[in-house]
Amino acid sequence: MPDTLFCKQAKTGHKRQNFLIQGVLSLFFIVGLAHAQVAPQLTSVSPRAAQRGQTIDITLEGKNINENAEIWFSKEGITAKIKKKSPAARVRFNGSGISGNIPNNPRLVISFQIAPEAPLGNHQIRLITPNGVSNPQNFIVGDLPEIKEQEPNATPAEANMLELPVTVNGVVASIDDVDMFRFKLKKGARLICDINAQRMGSPLDSYIELFDPNGTEVAKSGDGNGLDSFIDFTTEQEGEYTLYLRDIRYQGGGNYLYRLSIGELPYLQSVFPLGGKRGAANNVNVAGTNLGSVNTIQLDISPNATLGIQELRVSTPNGLETNPYPFAIGEFNETNETEPNNALAEENKIGTPITVNGKIEKAEDVDRFSIKVEKGTRFVFEVKAREFRSQLDPLLTIYLHKKGEAEDSIEEQALSVNDDASGTDAIVAFTFPEAGDYGISVRDLNNAGGADYPYRLTVRPLNPSFRLNVSTDNPRISRGGTLMLTVSAARVDGFNGALRFYSPDLPKGFVVSPTILYAGQNQTLLTITAPTDAALGLHPFSIVGVGAIGGNRIEATASPQEILLTVMEAPPFTLSFADVDLNVVHNKSTNFHVIADRRDGFNGPIGLTVQGMPVRITGGKATIPAGKNSAVISLRAGTVERREQFSVVPTPGTSYISVSGTANINRESFTESTPAIPLTVFEAPFIVTIEPLRFSIVFPKTAGETPPIAVAGEGETVAASNPSPTENTEQADEPTEKSEPIKKSAKLTMSVVRRGSFTDFVTIKPITVPEGITVPEATIPINESDVEVNLEALSSLEPKTYQVKFRATAVINGKAFEQDSPIINVKIIR
Repeated sequence: MPDTLFCKQAKTGHKRQNFLIQGVLSLFFIVGLAHAQVAPQLTSVSPRAAQRGQTIDITLEGKNINENAEIWFSKEGITAKIKKKSPAARVRFNGSGISGNIPNNPRLVISFQIAPEAPLGNHQIRLITPNGVSNPQNFIVGDLPEIKEQEPNATPAEANMLELPVTVNGVVASIDDVDMFRFKLKKGARLICDINAQRMGSPLDSYIELFDPNGTEVAKSGDGNGLDSFIDFTTEQEGEYTLYLRDIRYQGGGNYLYRLSIGELPYLQSVFPLGGKRGAANNVNVAGTNLGSVNTIQLDISPNATLGIQELRVSTPNGLETNPYPFAIGEFNETNETEPNNALAEENKIGTPITVNGKIEKAEDVDRFSIKVEKGTRFVFEVKAREFRSQLDPLLTIYLHKKGEAEDSIEEQALSVNDDASGTDAIVAFTFPEAGDYGISVRDLNNAGGADYPYRLTVRPLNPSFRLNVSTDNPRISRGGTLMLTVSAARVDGFNGALRFYSPDLPKGFVVSPTILYAGQNQTLLTITAPTDAALGLHPFSIVGVGAIGGNRIEATASPQEILLTVMEAPPFTLSFADVDLNVVHNKSTNFHVIADRRDGFNGPIGLTVQGMPVRITGGKATIPAGKNSAVISLRAGTVERREQFSVVPTPGTSYISVSGTANINRESFTESTPAIPLTVFEAPFIVTIEPLRFSIVFPKTAGETPPIAVAGEGETVAASNPSPTENTEQADEPTEKSEPIKKSAKLTMSVVRRGSFTDFVTIKPITVPEGITVPEATIPINESDVEVNLEALSSLEPKTYQVKFRATAVINGKAFEQDSPIINVKIIR
């Protein structure tokens, strides 16, 4: 019986990272912190892979990296020791007074010790320094010998000779680069050629061809595993074979990397059923290449196993493990589809809740199931195929039996149908109107089928819940400073409740803002403030969201489940609000104060920007001047879109905002933030609009002027009626400068959009009116929405654009409420 391995990148335990935390803490007492404390950045790892059980030197290249660091791994099985930093390139001059350097990326040489039982696959690497935690880079652990492709190898004579099995690490370096490899095989050998490029983030779209000892092409592949090529070939003669590799589009470059695993390798091609219930024993059929006599394995799944997709590998007697294959750990009872079940009379009867493992085995195959429900029962039906590498594009139907036209016949009456609610997978949420038996059918959307068309159908009650995601996994915070995070929520099965947040593992003294993500919101801003005496170094932590359903508390930990926070020395300034909360009404403004606490002699200006503002909130920028400690920021709840004839206002409700402040000190940038506070937008009892917002009034030219062509601009109205009996288009009859000014008018429609229960009258008065333009006060009666007035302009006005503004006033609860209109632009044209 072969060994069966599950491998999933789980949350790295904080306890396991203690040795790193202590190591980094010691760095803070060894290294003086740089002014701007720029975070480290990793740009490359070379080589990118190694065989487990080996010790190998790895070169990390990046920016702001040095020997005063620790190495962090996402999985167990690798230990590391920094050996040296490559010397920087230098510039020398034969005189004095000149200095220079050659911009280059620093490199660290690190010794990796890979345990014989280290998990296969991707391991993320990070550098932990006093200035922060770097971005991750992937390092691959394999179970085959690893070699590098050797150039030149573009012809059969130059082909690299390989000793199988092996993994070749190569690069298609240019558009005309071709890589060729030679190797010996016996007759009847089952050869696997597996390219890993797109799956590890390379842009290479590989294409491979296999040639037998006679030079005849015997196999080729463009797409196998996604866009990665794959060949499974049984040799018909002994001898030397050649593999040809290039980009299918004839592209290339230094980042067109690939890994070619080649040999008589064990390879899993299918697993069925696709999953099992945790806490239960499961017999699983496997099929593939070079598995020997293995066709069935038994899995005992722990009751505490993590729900969701895990990777299944089979370890073969020769010590090699298969490729990973997705296997689901479920929470419901499981069963397998039983054929025949194409006809309505052949439906598989199933209980609920349940997960069914099925397969559309041939073209036009339909799998049918029946369930018995009570009136008002609501179930979610999910068909998952894509995540199991299935070719199935499922079409899911919930139906009722009805009497057919033929005697004693039944037909399908579809109640709900779906084929793409989640990518190509199907989901239906359905409430049954009556008690009884109902049918479920699964088929391929294009009526295709075959051995590679498996699926999992789950029938379950609604389980309102949520999933959370945090914007970054390697933030930095200063002593006494504040960190801003964006938290996004995916609401599941109709959950729409409010969420609060906390961190169970931040050190004492850290303060998480009392942010609430309200019903209907999917994103919010959360801040964390460090105490002034916070311990320097690495502090892994998590964010947990808390909600309630039916009075019961529910929680979910945000992804990533481990956030690598670095605490650094105190910054040159910190920021805070003078206000504890903010309120603003539609189409009105609110002002608030931001206070800077300066230190270490910093006295320069600080640019302020509001973060987390809802859509349709405008403003939000200011500067704290040099030598000052505060500034006022203004926000307005509403915008006037260029193409709109009315004000567009934000959705009422409460959001959380913070202000980030940036200052340049010694040519280096520092950014700090305020703790988050709530901003509540209130709905106005009415919104006033004017139409049109832009228009032109055309007058005859005065004596001596050349008449321009009057053209209405975008969204403009030209107010130019036919000449009146006293007007004439002849030059001699036009008014002179000493003539009485001509008066022309344009019609304006003043409207109010009433909100809530407000029905009273509204008075609208002009508050900004240039001389030469007149417009009367107007009143919109009770329960009415608009009124028309005439704006009049005199020909004595200079030809240019003038602005007019109105203010609407109403009495609400005994107090006057005012709303200003958008600005009206009146263009005078001669």
